[in-house]
Amino acid sequence: MKVKEQAVAKALNKVYPNIGELTPTEQHCHYDFECKHYIIEVKCRLKRYDPWIIEKAKVDWNIDIAEKLGKDFLYLTEIKKDAYIWNISKMLQDEYDFQWTTKNLPQNTEFSNRRWTKKHIGYLYEKDATFVQL
Repeated sequence: MKVKEQAVAKALNKVYPNIGELTPTEQHCHYDFECKHYIIEVKCRLKRYDPWIIEKAKVDWNIDIAEKLGKDFLYLTEIKKDAYIWNISKMLQDEYDFQWTTKNLPQNTEFSNRRWTKKHIGYLYEKDATFVQL
């Protein structure tokens, strides 16, 4: 677990104390934290985007896990202590248009590996998120 993601979880608990303790997951898990009602994927970024992107594979994996656990899947993007939180489970139930497409993108977001690969991604607009200052 990266230090930044742990700091986001701690700050999120301060903003939403009723969410319950956010338990970190194993290193190779498809999401970062779990609590009573949610599994949460946290992305800490250095640059702001609108729309943000989410990989279709990440949605599929985490929705499957969330449904098996009886929880919702939250996707949180943090930049400079601003957080945008999307309830992906609810968005799917409401038939949100993610505008799924395939794009050639860096293999990972750390950018230390400059290999590119085709990824099936969707778009998350800030107007559709819950905004929280951490």
